[in-house]
Amino acid sequence: MEHILGSVEQLSIGGYVVRTIIVGVVSYFMTKFLPRRSGGQYSAFDFTFFWLMGGLAVSPLAASEIPIKNMLVAVFTVYMWHYIHSYLVVKSRRIAKLIVGRPSILIENGTIVREKMKRNLFNIEMLMSQMRLMRAANPNQVSYAVLETNGQLSVLKKSSAQPVTPSDLNVPISKTIMPVVLINDGKVIHENLNGIGWNVEKLQEELGKKGVLKLESVYLATIDAVGALYYSIK
Repeated sequence: MEHILGSVEQLSIGGYVVRTIIVGVVSYFMTKFLPRRSGGQYSAFDFTFFWLMGGLAVSPLAASEIPIKNMLVAVFTVYMWHYIHSYLVVKSRRIAKLIVGRPSILIENGTIVREKMKRNLFNIEMLMSQMRLMRAANPNQVSYAVLETNGQLSVLKKSSAQPVTPSDLNVPISKTIMPVVLINDGKVIHENLNGIGWNVEKLQEELGKKGVLKLESVYLATIDAVGALYYSIK
């Protein structure tokens, strides 16, 4: 086993397979116990950590002279450093501001703050691109545009540029309810069907109106709060 896990000049096929399995297991546990965030919430430090951990994990595959135990020690050390860093950022606002940084206001009441733009190396093209993604065509429509610490731009539009909502027009609206799944991969969910007061015959009848002959051919069928039936054929 030492010739597989230790430092060797050249790995055999079997040794390479064993090392690959070990790297896969280590990679699985690395990702399993990471802080749970969406992709856009990762900081520059997080991405540096990912690159470093990936390089360390595969190093015994790229260079057979690197023992598996050395890789494990390095991976564990870097992981603990990242964990402590994340813990301190959560526990201390001062440390969070020092390590993660602070959001920066790029537009205030329709006026672009040029000093903040220069400080963050954020040019006009990037600003306009991000604003278009947030459905704000011009800075004069924006009350605040904030460059977050993860590099994303948050845009708060002025009231005059906000779309009209039912509450603005005093229009009564029904409560938003998640659609109910009636068929999942060809199988009828009888519990949900009974919950809306339907039976299989009623479901077959309603789907038949839409040209569906067999329930088994339906990949997904749902019904929403207003009774609209959605279906997708396999």
